[in-house]
Amino acid sequence: MIEQHDLDFIRAFWARRAVIAYSIFALNIIIFILTELAGGSMNDATMFAFGVKSNFHINNGEIWRFVTPIFLHFGLLHIAFNSYAIWIVGPQVEKLYGASRFLLLYILTGIAGVAASYWYHPETPSAGASGAVFGLFGVLLVFSLRYRKTIPAFFSKALGKGILLTVGINLVIGYMIPQVDNSAHLGGLIAGGLLAAVVPFQRPGEIEGKGSKVLQAALVLLIGASFLGVLTHYNGPGLSFGNVTRRFSQSSTSPAVDFVYAIDNGQQAFARSEESLSSGNTRDLATAREDVADAIVLLQHVPSMSRQADQLGAELLELLQIQYAYMGEVERSGKQRSDFIGSSPQTSRFTRWKSKLKKWEESLRAK
Repeated sequence: MIEQHDLDFIRAFWARRAVIAYSIFALNIIIFILTELAGGSMNDATMFAFGVKSNFHINNGEIWRFVTPIFLHFGLLHIAFNSYAIWIVGPQVEKLYGASRFLLLYILTGIAGVAASYWYHPETPSAGASGAVFGLFGVLLVFSLRYRKTIPAFFSKALGKGILLTVGINLVIGYMIPQVDNSAHLGGLIAGGLLAAVVPFQRPGEIEGKGSKVLQAALVLLIGASFLGVLTHYNGPGLSFGNVTRRFSQSSTSPAVDFVYAIDNGQQAFARSEESLSSGNTRDLATAREDVADAIVLLQHVPSMSRQADQLGAELLELLQIQYAYMGEVERSGKQRSDFIGSSPQTSRFTRWKSKLKKWEESLRAK
């Protein structure tokens, strides 16, 4: 027979809502979708721009990268496994500790996982909620030991055995797969155990005070400020549904290769148009105008790479469109304008654009 105090505990546990856990689950999904729209969660340029753990960037002042990696994931399987774990384990911890303490535990264990990766894998970028997930495992494991005499015995035993088995299996899998950052897992696990040893759980009937609400607001602001840091320093690909559909196309080349090809093709088409305009040969002009048209179409479908790259592509696209219209005007009238220096009214602007392109390429080589 279940005693009354055990029954009260179970009722209180199931009656509590898990708003924060499910909100984190949703936030991870939303951010994952944004990374997919910005070139893909397996795209290095995208993930660096969104705030993965990078020792180089952290050492240069981007300390928000201790927080943002907790909400980022590499690929569909990564987000699927971590989302499932959050969905299962997150509500349990929140119902035991309450919303504010749960959020504190989640964020601190997540940061601990990122910090462990920072120290033990300084050369490897990393991201994922697994550090925080292992942190929740650590919380439940210590909880089952710390409160084994004050909570229902079957509840404590089920938690302890289940968590030990889950942690053990996942650590073994982590050591077998080189891509898995087990240092983040261990960092989160240890931090979760230490925090559970000092942070009391929210007992049945206990209501969160004003201090807890202030703590919760401060943690939400921390998350918001971290992603504000990402937004203000963002230099990744732009958001576009085309970035998603491109990955289902037949193209086997990388976005970077496609971008370079489109830029080179655009430059060559512009150069041929200048030569045709200089020669005055109408037949050559018609052929060159077709080349410019093809280059325009290619640039209109070029993958997004970064803010600077996208700007260079947009400027070249505009130059080619203006050149295309001017060549059509020359074809119809048989005369060229004389109010410019060079082969066309766009010659000077194209020279300035090439200077920008050269500086951008030099900046990439310097990194």
